[in-house]
Amino acid sequence: MKRKLIAAGVVAAIAGATYVLGYSSFFTVSSVEVVGSTKAINTGIIKGQKLARVEPRAVATRLEKLNWIESVDISRNWINGKVVVELNQRTPIATFKNQVIDSTGTSFVPQGARPEGLIEIQAGSTEDATKAVNFFTQLPEELKSSLTVVKVRVSGAFVLITENNGKKLEIRWGTDSENELKLKVYKALIALPENAEIKRVDVSAPHAPIVK
Repeated sequence: MKRKLIAAGVVAAIAGATYVLGYSSFFTVSSVEVVGSTKAINTGIIKGQKLARVEPRAVATRLEKLNWIESVDISRNWINGKVVVELNQRTPIATFKNQVIDSTGTSFVPQGARPEGLIEIQAGSTEDATKAVNFFTQLPEELKSSLTVVKVRVSGAFVLITENNGKKLEIRWGTDSENELKLKVYKALIALPENAEIKRVDVSAPHAPIVK
């Protein structure tokens, strides 16, 4: 008999909690704050809606269909009823086929004005473009800052174009290997006075570089 009473009490408590959370006037949405966007965003969350019926995963999935959003974090405050929707925007890294892409190679339309100074990725496929972005992001800042173009050849070799004070230089880098050595050789070559007017550096075979 005692066990039956305990079981009945548990069921009643669960039913009561379900009612309070899902149907009573308590625990409703008092306000919705959207963080990470300069424009109005329809979250689909309505003031007065039951907090328990706000499904963070469903809301996030719907908002992430906007191509400029990388991820969404949603928090519910059960004390004051405030819901915070944090939008994490994709970061522009480069352009590919005249479209802005992020570090994963995903193309998107940024909010606001299109960023200036993005490098151009020249590749035959989205897969190769993604490889180029990954390659670019791991380069040291001293080289990245002067790059304007990263090309990917069918062979998988990379060709870099730098520009300093209007002067362009082609760097035939080769495959994504021995990068530290290639960078060291490249820096040593361009530091030589006799190479001040060169237009091409080939470090694809770093032990036998070529300048022209």
